[in-house]
Amino acid sequence: MRFKDMNEKQRQIYGARIRLEWFLEAERCGSVNQACQKLGVPRRTYYYWRKRWLAGGKTLCSLFDAPRTPHSHPGMIDADLAGLIVGLRLFKMYGEDNLKNILERDYGIVVSAHAIHNVLTRVGLLNKRKKHKRQRRPLSDHQYFPGELLQMDVKHWKRAGYQYDIIDCCTRIKYKRIYRDCNVNNTVDFLEKALVFYAPAFLVKKIQTDNGTEFNNNKLPLPHQTKEYKKALPEIWLEQHGIDYGHIPSASPQVNGRIERSHGVDKWRYHHLTSACHSLTELREFCIEDCLDYNTYRPHSCLGNMTPLEFLQSLVGFEHATIDTSVLDV
Repeated sequence: MRFKDMNEKQRQIYGARIRLEWFLEAERCGSVNQACQKLGVPRRTYYYWRKRWLAGGKTLCSLFDAPRTPHSHPGMIDADLAGLIVGLRLFKMYGEDNLKNILERDYGIVVSAHAIHNVLTRVGLLNKRKKHKRQRRPLSDHQYFPGELLQMDVKHWKRAGYQYDIIDCCTRIKYKRIYRDCNVNNTVDFLEKALVFYAPAFLVKKIQTDNGTEFNNNKLPLPHQTKEYKKALPEIWLEQHGIDYGHIPSASPQVNGRIERSHGVDKWRYHHLTSACHSLTELREFCIEDCLDYNTYRPHSCLGNMTPLEFLQSLVGFEHATIDTSVLDV
């Protein structure tokens, strides 16, 4: 059999037998120097393998090639840093990129996202994700300015509570609040508190929602559609405050992609950071903590790894802008 046709195990045995022949030849010649000259083997190499052969009990497997994988490397993460990474993951449930930015920003530690991924995988905190083929949709390259367009939606938590959300398309600053019910009165109450929340930052120019009955009357039952269209209470409130209103086409949640994406993140974080009992008190406490974390602490890759508030303050004319957190009370 030719060497190139052998498998890995056969090559190991073949090489070990050649090295064993060196020792047998030295015994026949009665001289290591003469045997090495005859076989063309450096004496240093001969004694290296003889030492391994004797230490291994003169077995053939002691003459196999050792794996070349290094036991350690200069960038290896020590136990203290690994513990810090695991602690941050359990406390905040951030991904590898966010953990990398937090470690560099708050602790002055530079470590790659790949190394963090390896640490979290070793301790079983990362599950292998199924790959889904994404549907390509055209993305808008419009550069929004703060307050130009805000997307708003409502998410239900197993009907135990309803989370009203609104997010600025430019800065990604988000305000959310939990209500027991979903109706036009709660919508108006949420809008009033949202204006207070955004007031120190910028003026709200336009709000975009879907076609839910808590926002407008576009999807009322058939008997009402024959009557003249009547504006819903939120539409009247927005008109009185000089805020433009728009709604997305039916069955097109991707048009409200910024707020829809945040709903998915909220759901994942809620189930990993709380008991997930869906009680109204727990939902409200999580909503307050996560709203502060989202706007003032968590880095966002789409904002150059800045928080939404930091990004707003980096814009010209908004250096001293802030948000009013007094409306985050339970």
